[in-house]
Amino acid sequence: MNKKEQKLKKNLYKALTEYFIHNSKNSLPSSESILDQLASFRMETGLPAALRQDKKYQKAQKNCNKANEKMQDLNLTPQQWDTIDATITAENNASIEYIRIAYKQRIIDAFSILRETL
Repeated sequence: MNKKEQKLKKNLYKALTEYFIHNSKNSLPSSESILDQLASFRMETGLPAALRQDKKYQKAQKNCNKANEKMQDLNLTPQQWDTIDATITAENNASIEYIRIAYKQRIIDAFSILRETL
């Protein structure tokens, strides 16, 4: 585990301890930073490993690479390339935000289940 992962793990443990032990009646808005830490930790540690092992993702990534190769064969002007690049970047940024929100929702759901069982 590298230093960044160790720091994330330490912050995650601290956040969970504060959430579950010191402030068990914490509401969602005040726990936002905790959710951000959890999502960040999992996106930076668990997600890359899961993507390397997931066959559906690997297939989708190969299809994406093939589409990018086909696009390189187009005779586009620099302005057209800039437009395409800006579009792809915007789509990638939206996808990253979708993933971040999905992780946070997953954590909220897990907390809700834990609260109900504790």
